Amino acid sequence: MGYKAIIFDLDNTLLDYSQSEKKCMQQALELYRLHEDLTWDEFWGTFGPINYNYWMNRIQHNHDIRQVLEHSFTDTFLGLKREFNQCREISETYWGLFCSSPHLEPHADLILEHLHGNFALGVISNGIGEAQRKRLAAGGLFHYFDSFIISDEVKCWKPDPHIFELALQELAVDSSEVLYIGDSLTDDYEGASNTGIDFCYYNRRGVPLSDRHRPAYTIKDLMELKDLT
Repeated sequence: MGYKAIIFDLDNTLLDYSQSEKKCMQQALELYRLHEDLTWDEFWGTFGPINYNYWMNRIQHNHDIRQVLEHSFTDTFLGLKREFNQCREISETYWGLFCSSPHLEPHADLILEHLHGNFALGVISNGIGEAQRKRLAAGGLFHYFDSFIISDEVKCWKPDPHIFELALQELAVDSSEVLYIGDSLTDDYEGASNTGIDFCYYNRRGVPLSDRHRPAYTIKDLMELKDLT
């Protein structure tokens, strides 16, 4: 076994992306008084799919996150047939709120505190560097990490093995000496597996697993991980 390092995904593994996104978006709508005659379900039912498409195509279209958000807001209000001419402003407002959002997954701080000092700790995230650093800092977690690999900064995205190899180089460890923890069976499991890294699945929704996807450990094992070295 002999793990020397543990690498984490961030969104919906250590940081609660879903909660941060919803709460910060609701705050932004309230600041622009859009909540007074626009229900959340009405807004999100339109915005969600539009934003997802812009996000998934951002690399192809060479859009940064602010362009993704501005285009998403613009198309949303057009779709809702609502006149709103502050799409750039609300994009900046939302992004500022989101980057300072410290919502954590349950016990994330306790797990990192428990592991820190016994293992080198790293991050591999397909998120945006600005947000990931600021959110971890706001949650008091950034200082735990020895390596921080963010896809938009290295221009490589999970599950490409190269982004995992970059983390191995920074941590100066072999793939057999690392455990990777994440919530995605595609980006995280496939990427770690294809790099020869053991995988721990953070099954936040309790999804039944096939034998193919069954990890070496579960998140419950982490608080006893000192005994696995």
